[in-house]
Amino acid sequence: MISELRSFLTVAEAGSFSAAAKRIGLTQAAIGAQIRRLERELGYQVFDRSGWAVSLTRTGRSIIPKVEEIIGSFDRLRDQTSPRVEGRLLRVGAIATTQTTLFAPAASRLYAEFPELVVQMSSGTSMGLLDRLDAGELDAALMVRPPFGLLSHMAWRRLLTQDYVLVAPAETPGDNWEHIVLSCPFIRYDSRSFGGRRVDRFLKARGVTPRTVFETEEVHTILQMVASNIGCAIVPDVLAVSFMPNIRVLPIEDRDLSREIGLMTPARVDDDALTAFRRHLEDIAVETSRSTAVLRRSGINPSRLERPDG
Repeated sequence: MISELRSFLTVAEAGSFSAAAKRIGLTQAAIGAQIRRLERELGYQVFDRSGWAVSLTRTGRSIIPKVEEIIGSFDRLRDQTSPRVEGRLLRVGAIATTQTTLFAPAASRLYAEFPELVVQMSSGTSMGLLDRLDAGELDAALMVRPPFGLLSHMAWRRLLTQDYVLVAPAETPGDNWEHIVLSCPFIRYDSRSFGGRRVDRFLKARGVTPRTVFETEEVHTILQMVASNIGCAIVPDVLAVSFMPNIRVLPIEDRDLSREIGLMTPARVDDDALTAFRRHLEDIAVETSRSTAVLRRSGINPSRLERPDG
């Protein structure tokens, strides 16, 4: 709820959702959704809405000092000196497609450096992990870069960028991805996820309306469905794509269709373990990029060989 409370104060100061959205770097719809969640949790309205303008209700005005106190207390918690690394817990969230290719090798190197450290990994969607990070339930999140502006109290470190590809059952004829998407049942990468939203916007911009039969945020589940001849899908070119049997992989030549994988952390970090973990992730990403470049210079298609998927 911390992000919702911050948005509440910004809207109260700016006087409208649109002005607050510009300050924070979110969409107006996202700000509106945050305020609705806050009002649901509180059980009363904090704003009177009239067209584009909003005004504080009497109750909303009365809680401003308390909200400022809560946020101030939370920020002071962030400023506390981190405990020493040995014997403590590092809580890291990771989306499914990064767990074996980025998280696992980085955690292995981290363990060699800090054998007394306990690393706890949590799985989830990028949006879910971002919420947990903002709530102080995680120390870092390995995720897709949000499609909106970064929160001022968060820091983003890019690791790698992945293109999207079309995957279809092996016997699917044709080489035009649009024709295949329109002629086959479509398994949609959940548009509520950051990566899925990009695919959704891409298809809409090109006027392509597939016949969706399934929708899920799990890329590995999508690949299994495609391999079982259920339909086709557009997914990020992750490691599993290269090893899944009974599928065809077609590139989509569009620079707008890619996703950025990175590590989100609080902006102010004074923690040796987390700093080391970030360094190991960056090293693994660089190693991956170099290997891919060598394969390309050799004329080998790296999308069909093992590489970290991010």
